[in-house]
Amino acid sequence: MRPRASVLSGFEFVFFDFAGTLVEGVPCWEHPQIVACAECGVTVTPAQVKAAIWKVWGPLEGCAHVEASRDEVTYSRWIGGIERQILAGLGLSESALDRAAQRVMELQIAPGSYRVYPDAWPALEALRRRGLRLGIVSNFAWRLSDLVDGLGVAGHFELILTSARVGYRKPRPEIFEHALAMAGVTPDRALYVGDDPACDEAGARAVGMHSLLIDRRRASRRDRRIRRLTALLNYLEGGW
Repeated sequence: MRPRASVLSGFEFVFFDFAGTLVEGVPCWEHPQIVACAECGVTVTPAQVKAAIWKVWGPLEGCAHVEASRDEVTYSRWIGGIERQILAGLGLSESALDRAAQRVMELQIAPGSYRVYPDAWPALEALRRRGLRLGIVSNFAWRLSDLVDGLGVAGHFELILTSARVGYRKPRPEIFEHALAMAGVTPDRALYVGDDPACDEAGARAVGMHSLLIDRRRASRRDRRIRRLTALLNYLEGGW
């Protein structure tokens, strides 16, 4: 049975980003590429992987890939091509790229590659107890729902939406609008919580949603930043 609507500050639905908001990569975000390269005899550092990723992904952030998202096989082919570019930039030979890209994609949806932030558990439970509906909207892999389930938190969420299936990456408005339509909620009754000022904060606000940034280094009422997800309830109850 769906929980009753919350009256906390007029919100009904809270959407979350996934990576960097609810979970962290272990032992680091770059682990999938580091492992894939090591298995091919190439040693790389997290800094090198990060630079290679953003050299390829930077121009693609916020892109539309509707045709690539028509089914899982087509999407895997598209994202595999991107991973091959990243791995080539890290020095892998042409003959190793297909195998290494497949390994990266396997690790990217493996529960062992992530840890749920400790503050996420009590925050999600408290929000649900107050009657708020919860969802995830993320630039992530096709099988995000399976990963969330494998991490043990799927039961908290009514909706789990990934750019891989929608065909639009944040901060494009289409992915937020799709989430609102699936939830059956108006933007003024929805809050989006994420860690990226452009993709999450600005993207959500552009479609009329409220937004809140989680910055685990510092909190700021003026900039609407929280350090822990447990601060969400205080924010929603008007404690700011």
